[in-house]
Amino acid sequence: MKLSVIIVNYNVRAYLEQCLRTTLRALEGIDGDVFVVDNLSTDGSVEMVRGKFPQVKLIANTENVGFSRANNQAIKESTAEYVVLLNPDTVVGEDVFHKVLAFMDANPKAGGLGVKMIDGTGAFLPESKRGLPTPAVAFYKIIGLTRLFPRSKVFGRYHLGHLPENQAARIEILSGACMFLRKETLDKVGLLDESFFMYGEDIDLSYRITLGGYENWYFPDARIIHYKGESTKKSSVNYVFVFYNAMAIFAQKHFTRRRTDFFSLLINGSIYLSAAGAIVVRFLRRMLLPMLDFALTLTLSYWAFLTLVDDDIGRSRLLIDMALGTAVVQGVLALFGAYDRPVRLSNVAKGIGVVMVLMAALLLPYIIDPWWQLPIACAWLTMCFCSVRLALHLLGLRGYSLRDRERQRILAIGSPGETKHALALLWQTHFGLGRQEQVEASMADLPEADKELRRRIRKNGIDEVVFCAKDLKWGRIIELMEQLRRTGAMFKIAQPAREFIIGPSSIESLQDLNILEAHAISSSAARRRKRTVDVIIALLLLVTLPVAIWFVDAKGNFIPNIIQVIRGKRSWVGYHPQGAISKLPKLVNGIIDPVMIHHLIPDPLVVQRINITYAKDYHPWQDVKLVWKGFGMLGG
Repeated sequence: MKLSVIIVNYNVRAYLEQCLRTTLRALEGIDGDVFVVDNLSTDGSVEMVRGKFPQVKLIANTENVGFSRANNQAIKESTAEYVVLLNPDTVVGEDVFHKVLAFMDANPKAGGLGVKMIDGTGAFLPESKRGLPTPAVAFYKIIGLTRLFPRSKVFGRYHLGHLPENQAARIEILSGACMFLRKETLDKVGLLDESFFMYGEDIDLSYRITLGGYENWYFPDARIIHYKGESTKKSSVNYVFVFYNAMAIFAQKHFTRRRTDFFSLLINGSIYLSAAGAIVVRFLRRMLLPMLDFALTLTLSYWAFLTLVDDDIGRSRLLIDMALGTAVVQGVLALFGAYDRPVRLSNVAKGIGVVMVLMAALLLPYIIDPWWQLPIACAWLTMCFCSVRLALHLLGLRGYSLRDRERQRILAIGSPGETKHALALLWQTHFGLGRQEQVEASMADLPEADKELRRRIRKNGIDEVVFCAKDLKWGRIIELMEQLRRTGAMFKIAQPAREFIIGPSSIESLQDLNILEAHAISSSAARRRKRTVDVIIALLLLVTLPVAIWFVDAKGNFIPNIIQVIRGKRSWVGYHPQGAISKLPKLVNGIIDPVMIHHLIPDPLVVQRINITYAKDYHPWQDVKLVWKGFGMLGG
């Protein structure tokens, strides 16, 4: 046998299905087999492989044994001359395996090989070619010199930035996302080190390949898509700890003792610095808009007051009063969705309207004279808050566009039947579409297709380009994504079986489409309203506790339940726990649920439907009615 493809999977069923389709197509004409090693997925991956790909050799583990051990399980069973370790969130072109095998056969000293990888936006992934992370190289990366000087032979060595991305070259480190290995080499240098649970195992094996007298190659003639990090969020603090701890294991294994001490110190420092950085970045992403609102509104209001109002109030007191007032206004705006994504100016207007009513009711008799200053002040606040959002929109910052998410402009490429089906699915998952363009698959195969598609995308302001995989070759899709990467459009692939559409960090399928209405529980506004109702009910129960407790059955749990709701650990109403809720929006556990309140038999199908209905048709008044009806169960 010539080639074994080994895919380790964990809870990425849709990506795995797409990967298997492309892999089996690329294996045509090659004496090869495919292994899928599943690390106890709970999303139906195992059942999908058994049902749709019976020719695949499935190893279904009863525990998550990690990346290294799972790959080793399949390598030991393989009898092929070559193996390729492939991530499930990849797309392989039809010619990839043929090209790589020809290169490996022609270069017997090549023990390992990596291909050119692009992400789901068509951008080149620099980890396609990497250098050995020596203490110096790791230090340059950690302190940011690698990012500042990516093409430097010294500072940019982590990703070998000085090597052209479209030129084959010997490299030191391969990426575990797509790693071609000669079986003879593995027999000599050993399999993956199982002390690495996740990350670092590819660096360790690559280094041992070079120590064994073989070469590692970067081969850009073969290209794949890697939807980077679908099963691991690399901005998370947990990722930082796992990744840098893997680097520490590598250092202890391969560097001298003296250098290991220094490197361990560097690694430990990096762990805490990077973890702190991840927390700060996440905080800034969440708080960018509120902080900009506060700074601009306070600054402009303070300047306007000093310029236009002749008052001898102390400036420090004025600044403190305005800061408190701005914070209160922002709190009201937050309740009405002014900081939700996507950004909507209408939510700002709603919040300002409520502020105006509150000021008229509470403050007008005391501080606003004459009365016409109130609408002027509210108009001023509206201008300040809207200016911030308009500026972020014009700067093109991701997540701050004022374009309506429900009116995305789509360009679908494929046959009329496939594009029609893809657009119909997107119409439902996007809650409606804007402009819809369709391009025949035959046009996409023309030599100058990229120029024509680029022109159409820019002329029509296209937001998403959907490739119909049933009509286009996988390799052509990869090529077009790379050519169109600078257009700013998002790329998605409609699967041949018409079951779902895959894009970067998104899977759109009617089977998963449980949330349709604008007020559904998945929206930020609905979650905020639900939390507000929970707290209000909890406070009312505390105030009326001496009376209310007599109407509750399990009185001993009543007060702890109130406290847990106030702390956000539980909600008064939630899903019934016996239903399949893995695909529904996450909610904290409820004290009561609709199945319990209506005294229904908890049949799995009934429970699933009730849970879906609750998530889909959520309204705050519904929680109030359920709490009233099930008042006696609030101590449960």
